[in-house]
Amino acid sequence: MIEGFGVMSAIGLLSTIGAGWLTPNNIETYVSIHGSPYEQDFIAFKEPIGSYGIQTDIHKNVRLFFEHQSSPRMSGDTPGLNHAGVKFMAPLSKDLLAYGGLSANADWDHKKVKKGTLVSLGVESGGTDIKLFSEYIAPTYDLDGGRIAAGVKVLFR
Repeated sequence: MIEGFGVMSAIGLLSTIGAGWLTPNNIETYVSIHGSPYEQDFIAFKEPIGSYGIQTDIHKNVRLFFEHQSSPRMSGDTPGLNHAGVKFMAPLSKDLLAYGGLSANADWDHKKVKKGTLVSLGVESGGTDIKLFSEYIAPTYDLDGGRIAAGVKVLFR
């Protein structure tokens, strides 16, 4: 079940939690697990996919982030998908947020990940520590070839 969760994954998890607890409250780290019921080839890893990330809101509607994604069910997906960018947020209610964003991933990402500038659209709902979310992410040159997923995110600050 978790053949891809090894020493590096454990270090990433502990580092993400520790960074969230040690940084100022306006900097959040998170871990998430998310799955997609649809076949796609944007990130061709076994479902579900896990994420480690760090984010900060530089304005009430602008968030900067860095995120790593890989599969806990797949060994050999190192270095996964790594992307950094900006999300433009639109609060829909106290606990519901919609966003659109742009990011770029690294040329050294895993060969099963499409490279380039990425676009994302999503929603998240929940309190300050746990959120449910759904997101569509795709390379700008293949907007139909992205990945839609839903999951849960646990935040640390």
